[in-house]
Amino acid sequence: MKPQGIHPTTTSISQPKMSFRGKNAVVTGGAGGIGLQVSKQLLAAGAAKVAIIDLQDNLEEFVKLRAAHPTQSVMIVKMDVANKKGVEATYEEIAKTFGNIDIVVNVAGIFNDKDVQRTLLVNLGGIINSTLSALPYMGKDNGGKGGIVVNMSSVVGLDPMFIIPVYGATKAGIINFTRCLANEKYYQRSGIKFVTVCPGATMTDMFTNFTEKIIFPETSDETYRILDRLNKQSAADVSRCILNVLEKDKNGAVYVIEGKRVFPLEMKAQWTGKEQAL
Repeated sequence: MKPQGIHPTTTSISQPKMSFRGKNAVVTGGAGGIGLQVSKQLLAAGAAKVAIIDLQDNLEEFVKLRAAHPTQSVMIVKMDVANKKGVEATYEEIAKTFGNIDIVVNVAGIFNDKDVQRTLLVNLGGIINSTLSALPYMGKDNGGKGGIVVNMSSVVGLDPMFIIPVYGATKAGIINFTRCLANEKYYQRSGIKFVTVCPGATMTDMFTNFTEKIIFPETSDETYRILDRLNKQSAADVSRCILNVLEKDKNGAVYVIEGKRVFPLEMKAQWTGKEQAL
């Protein structure tokens, strides 16, 4: 299903260009799913150093990753993105090891609407913690080289899905947070671009025991019907699209990722009175 409000032009996935060669990147949630696939894609595209931040372990995949890219650096940091001070310390460690940070892709997230606080702290808080912790080491106003931050939201952050209100609220917050940071005045000072990606249904661990994690168990039958109807894509498909978005390098852009394609959204202002109010 084509998302509402998207720009009529779409972009097919192209092969990554040499723009990633020699770059240093950070990926949160990189131990599995979309985050792991993004890490693989970045290394395959020539990134010099990739740091993976995740609370989960995936030793077998990390060994494979390093073996496949012996001349590139893969740094693994076990950290909960909801831990603000821990994330700040992690970025300080990465910056000391890498020298500079060019790319941040924030993927880390969970689904458990029954655990409201944890969902808020990880999904929205984690994105905010990672993004703000990266800025001192990326911004030209702090001696950095500038760069790009891609924050992963979801299509349910754009259009409500009644069965997952808490998860959807965190994803809507990510879109607004990222667009705020993409303000042109801030970019002129920092040289950092901010982009939001909103994948459609993607085959990850989020779907495991899905109905056990929804707030209203009486909607379980309807939930199964909805899940069955969704056109699901793979984590690898989404990761290739994220690299395509990185190549576009467009500050403030919001993209839907669905069916192995990237759809740029036209985000129209809804509140027309703000200029006069200010």
